[in-house]
Amino acid sequence: IMLKVFILLKLFLLLGGCTYQYTNDHNVDIEDIKKIKLNVKSFEINKDSLDIITTENLLQNDINKEVLNQLEAWALQKFAVGGIENEAFLDLLKIDTSVIEKKKNKKSILSIIHQDKEVYKVSLNFDLSINTNYSLIKTLKITSSLDFELLNKYSIIQRDKVIIYNVNKLIKLIDEKITFQLHKKAFKKFVII
Repeated sequence: IMLKVFILLKLFLLLGGCTYQYTNDHNVDIEDIKKIKLNVKSFEINKDSLDIITTENLLQNDINKEVLNQLEAWALQKFAVGGIENEAFLDLLKIDTSVIEKKKNKKSILSIIHQDKEVYKVSLNFDLSINTNYSLIKTLKITSSLDFELLNKYSIIQRDKVIIYNVNKLIKLIDEKITFQLHKKAFKKFVII
């Protein structure tokens, strides 16, 4: 009887384990992005000097690709062209995902509650440069990173949701930085209000 109770208790703990519900609070939607109209005649995303760090870990490579795709989609939604001179370039420099911590729990009764996890760090570097016809170049350097964890118990669908949620969170951080910096006095003549 004790064995049956123990197995039943273990089953309930396994099925009713604590999970974190990821919501779509940080999804990059067109409505969430405050569009900025640049006083330029052209806007270009430049990936020539992009350094995407690739590893043998396919998951890290997938996260890097997701960051690149979301960043490009964000840039196309964020910026509008509205001038008759000047050029703007978004130079993508580096996208890197790395595992910064691996936690494995010892096999015990508590290992059901505390799952193995890996902590990932996603880093993104790019420049927004505006070139005037007078050979003046204004450059805004943006560097941002975000840490998040993946539990080994996640299914592929859950894992993908966590990755997308955190990549979108990183894009939102970048969006806030860019909006704040472009409204400073140094960039005022390049933004149409």
